[in-house]
Amino acid sequence: MRKLLLTSLLSLSFVLVFGQINPENTYSYSGTYAKLSVSGNKFYLMDVLLSQTRIYNTNHTLWKTINLPVPAGNYLYDIKHLSEGLFTSDNSLSLAYVYYIYDETNAYFTFNARIIKENGTELLSIPGCQYIEIMDLGSDGVKMVAFCFDYSLSPYTVQTRIYSLPGTLMSAENPSLPVKAGLPFPNPAISQTTIPYSLPSGVLTGMIKVSDMQGRVVDQQIINRNAESVTLPTDSYRSGMYNYSIESGNQRFDSGRFIVK
Repeated sequence: MRKLLLTSLLSLSFVLVFGQINPENTYSYSGTYAKLSVSGNKFYLMDVLLSQTRIYNTNHTLWKTINLPVPAGNYLYDIKHLSEGLFTSDNSLSLAYVYYIYDETNAYFTFNARIIKENGTELLSIPGCQYIEIMDLGSDGVKMVAFCFDYSLSPYTVQTRIYSLPGTLMSAENPSLPVKAGLPFPNPAISQTTIPYSLPSGVLTGMIKVSDMQGRVVDQQIINRNAESVTLPTDSYRSGMYNYSIESGNQRFDSGRFIVK
């Protein structure tokens, strides 16, 4: 009895000293936190299929939904710098996002970026931009660096464009959603397509699932963190558009689309 009591006390002490890691919620999209200067901490995610971001309070109740204007035939690629008072001199809620289109005839991707307010008002459009970084340089102000690529050329070209921003970068701001590992290639696919991926730290295995536009799963393969891509044979696929997702358990880490001719 004494031994059992001692064991129980030691277990309780361990919990009190070290605490516990408790699961809160699971989202089937890539997402991250942002610290807003007025509205406080928020969690936001990227919905590729609906071309929107949904923003949640820290108790996981929906706060706002922002629809992102994406031209027909283009697809959402990344959302960055959800913020208040960064891209404007007031405290307007704004963000940057990147979208892309694939040229089937010449086999290359074209990326573009936009910065908008929550009501859809466009503050800036950056043709060719695939990546955006923002830095606070102190007395030199807040700078935005946009990396713009032209993949229609071989070898491709890159430009680095610098912008001065009117607002303030929150020191605790999480700058962007997780960067996608890469895009399927070739796209469109004829006999196969290769999809780059990167599993998060601590995740050893996962699953890539492929579904048609009606949501029916047509293929799935086990993947592991020792590889950086998976090649899917598409000979048996019907011609058309397909969605894919990289998952492990109830978590989805990446998603995208490819075309089969």
